Formats: sequence, C-alpha cells, structure tokens
Amino acid sequence: MVTAVVARQKLRPDDIFFPTMALLLLAIVLTGFAKTYFLAGMMLAKLPNRLVHVHGAVFVLWVSLLVAQTWLVAAHKTKWHTKLGVLAVIFLPAMSILGTLTVIDFVRRALDYETPELILVGDLETLALFVLLTSWALLSRRDASSHKRLMILGTMAIMGPAIDRWNFGIMISLGTILGLPLLVLAYDLWLLKCVHRTTAVATALIAVVTFTVVPLSKLAFWHQWVVWIRHT
Repeated sequence: MVTAVVARQKLRPDDIFFPTMALLLLAIVLTGFAKTYFLAGMMLAKLPNRLVHVHGAVFVLWVSLLVAQTWLVAAHKTKWHTKLGVLAVIFLPAMSILGTLTVIDFVRRALDYETPELILVGDLETLALFVLLTSWALLSRRDASSHKRLMILGTMAIMGPAIDRWNFGIMISLGTILGLPLLVLAYDLWLLKCVHRTTAVATALIAVVTFTVVPLSKLAFWHQWVVWIRHT
C-alpha cells in the first residue's frame, strides 16, 4: 500500500513543464509591466484611468491563477484545482469585456498615435484567440492533456503587450511571441513523439493571428471604426 501511494505521488514530466511555463508567462508579465505598473505601486501607478487599472489587475490575477492551478495539479491537489477553477469562468468574460473596452479607450485617447488601426486589430485579434482557446480549455476540462495545453497556449496568445514593452525591437517581439508556443510543441515531440492536436491547432492560430495583424489593419473598415470611436 505504501508503495502504491509513493507511485501515485511520483513526479511526472507534466508536473514540471506546465508549472514552469506558467511561471515563464508570469515572468514575462512582471518584466514587461515592471516600470509602468509593478514598480510604480500597482494600484498606485499613474495609469490613464480606472478602466486601465481594473484591466491590469484582472490580467495579473488571471496569470496568477494559471500559476496556482498548474502547481496545484503538480502537487496532486485536484480538488483544490477544481474549486479554484470556478474563478476562470468568472475571469474569462471579465477579461474579454475589459480587454475590448481598454483597447477602445486607448484608441480614443491616443490621438497622436500614428497607426491606431494596428493596435485595434492586434489587440482584438489576440483577445478573440485568447477567448477561443481558453473557452475550449474549459470545455475540455475532463481531458487533462488538452485542458492544460489550451490554458497555457491561450494565455501565451495575449503576451504581446508585455513583450512589446521590453522595447527590444519588433523582430525580438515577434520571435518571442511565435517562440512561446513552439516550447509546447517541442515538449510534445519529446514526450509524445508527436504534436498534440490542441498544440498544433493553437500554434497555427497564434501564427495566423500574428501574421495577419498588419494586412488586416490596412482595410478601410478599421480606419472607419477608429474615426467612429474618436467621435463618440
């Protein structure tokens, strides 16, 4: 019986990889927003308005929840993982609404920004992808391998704003955004000897979103929307 208990508690590769990925995403957020948010006192930071404050707080809570959830699974605390998972159902629509309102608020405020269409398209596309992948993850919660991959990959999809604030240049930003899902893909190849279906779909979608932002932003529709936002 003792041997059986020890065997059940044996550390699995997933117990190392997914918590590490969650911590990596948290590190990206902490370093990206360090100057303007974390080191500035978080809720005391001089952000444009309360909407941005609330959006920032919920965003940080989402990533923190992801870290907590992956570590709970690694520690075999599945009951706590399930109970805490209810918060994801609350945070997901909150992230969707606040993200949309925040990008519209930015477009309305940043009158001197040369390419507001680029920000509008980029943020809305990545937000839509985040909602798609994490909703899929919640629906697939009984399929642990799909669930954990989709949660990590869905959160990777919205790392762009934090990565951009590193100010290392467009090529470094693009390389990092596209490189993150490749870490999951490489893990699949090492562990499964093939790419998990959800990893393949999510990685492809992240690549599509990344490479379509600029072409889509040039459509007249987005310019018209920017004009409408700034005159309402």
